[in-house]
Amino acid sequence: MRGYGRFFILFNVALFIFACGSIVKKEPFPKDRYSSPEAVNLVSMLKNTNNTLKTFKGVGTIRLWDKNRFQVVRAAWAGAEPDRFRVELLGISGHPMASLAKNKEWLYFLSHTEKRFYKKRSPDADLKKIILMPVKFDDIIALLTGRAPLDEHSFATVKKNPIRDGYILLLGKKSRNIIEKIYLNENKRQIEKIEVFDKNGKLVYRAIFVGMQKIEEYLVPLRLTISNDDGINFQVDIDKYLANVSVSPSMFVLTPSE
Repeated sequence: MRGYGRFFILFNVALFIFACGSIVKKEPFPKDRYSSPEAVNLVSMLKNTNNTLKTFKGVGTIRLWDKNRFQVVRAAWAGAEPDRFRVELLGISGHPMASLAKNKEWLYFLSHTEKRFYKKRSPDADLKKIILMPVKFDDIIALLTGRAPLDEHSFATVKKNPIRDGYILLLGKKSRNIIEKIYLNENKRQIEKIEVFDKNGKLVYRAIFVGMQKIEEYLVPLRLTISNDDGINFQVDIDKYLANVSVSPSMFVLTPSE
């Protein structure tokens, strides 16, 4: 019960001071190879991964922890590519405690227990004030559909993973700085990990597909973890996943009367 309450308080207090704006990501880019044909083909492959998976719904458990706290809550969510998302935080009874919704222009929050409603114009909102890491909603949607969030980039190259079997796709800006690393398995067909960096080369977050599951023709996460180097961890365990389900635009709009 304590975990449910703490997670809910974090949502309630922090939500509507979201930071708006894009993440700028930079890190020194290799000087010897820019936009190799292999890298270009891999980027194209990643863009086409699950590209017919347009909507989804899920039920599972969300955990958030660092060295000082541990929070857990049951949740249900729905998304529509590329920018619509909704999540319901559920109490022990299974009824919603709080609802969060995001569409192209607006971010909504509704506390069912405290009867509080908030609405904020926030087309590029991130989750920093909720999960303590500036992960964009669009990135969450991509990850939950088994894709790598691909930021705008100018260069791409591939190198062998120096630690284990597999490869790393590096994406860079014109400033010759790395903005993203995508770790692939040996046959370069499956994403294992994604790392996103800020303008100073610091890790913004890493996302790992800990387990995958086959839903219809799609390979999607069974467990997704997002973390940073400050010891913050966010984990989603998915118990039920529905692909290409019917969703309406109204699902991603909240009103005080709900």
